[in-house]
Amino acid sequence: MKAAIVKTLDAPPVFGQFSEPMPLPGETVINVVAAGIKQLDRAIVRGTHYSSPKTLPIIPGTDGVGYLEDGSRVYFASFRQPFGAMAERAAASWSVPVPPEINDATAAALINPALAAWLPLVWRARIQPGETVLIIGATGTSGKLAIAAARHLGAGRVIAAGRRQEVLATLGADATVNLTLQGAELTEAFTQAAGPTGYDVIVDYIWGPATEALFAALTRHDLTAHANEQGIRLVNVGSMASPTLQLPSAVLRSANLHILGSGTGNFPPIAELKRIVADIFSLAAQQKLSIETQLHRLEEVSEVWNVNKNSDIRSVLSIK
Repeated sequence: MKAAIVKTLDAPPVFGQFSEPMPLPGETVINVVAAGIKQLDRAIVRGTHYSSPKTLPIIPGTDGVGYLEDGSRVYFASFRQPFGAMAERAAASWSVPVPPEINDATAAALINPALAAWLPLVWRARIQPGETVLIIGATGTSGKLAIAAARHLGAGRVIAAGRRQEVLATLGADATVNLTLQGAELTEAFTQAAGPTGYDVIVDYIWGPATEALFAALTRHDLTAHANEQGIRLVNVGSMASPTLQLPSAVLRSANLHILGSGTGNFPPIAELKRIVADIFSLAAQQKLSIETQLHRLEEVSEVWNVNKNSDIRSVLSIK
């Protein structure tokens, strides 16, 4: 079958022929029509992700859109190497119907960044109605979706922190934090944006110096004073600014702070995951969520692999 093939790590996949997937018990073969090129896929192919392959070649791609044997159109997840989503057929571990109002490219591109918004809030932080939510890295695709998710889930206040001020101004947040500030100035900005009741949930897509400045705010001003019995839940989703940071021990002693992570290693049970995906599709069908896409042919995979790497536009491979 036709497929994108990773033959060497840290190089774009190439177009070629690959063996057909043989489904294991519980898997379903999908006739794929679209698969998004995600930052996760790029990291896996670079060899820098914890799920990067130890044996090559593989077909990249962890999700996509296609058809079951009965003709039903579904979004599917496929995590079993070497058979990824960027091929004519894939072995899916689970799938969810795609509403007719949503086109293939949108369905293929939306779910990954939307899950990076929903899961930190719903599954890891267990957000409660009325809570104050801070999104660090709010001007990225997942950050924007996290603001929409927080609103949908009943957040009382939503604070957006990002570097692109022209984008921050369009997000409809209750307050913003300029991440081009540094050190004490950024710490003060986090403090002022928190308001009188402090933060309940923090979703962090960037890590590094900005998070250190937030820690300083939590320590110096004790923004946990008004936190409910769950305390402040900081959920790390990415490391766009830095893979590491310095965490003073005083932060853990002076603030009612819980530091969590959200990623493939702590996904919810499949039944819960499918329910969340269905909710995301329902909102998209009502035009309450959207994502900009650019469609490419599977044969172009090498040339387009990094085209939208640093863009708000999501590249999608058309596989027909």
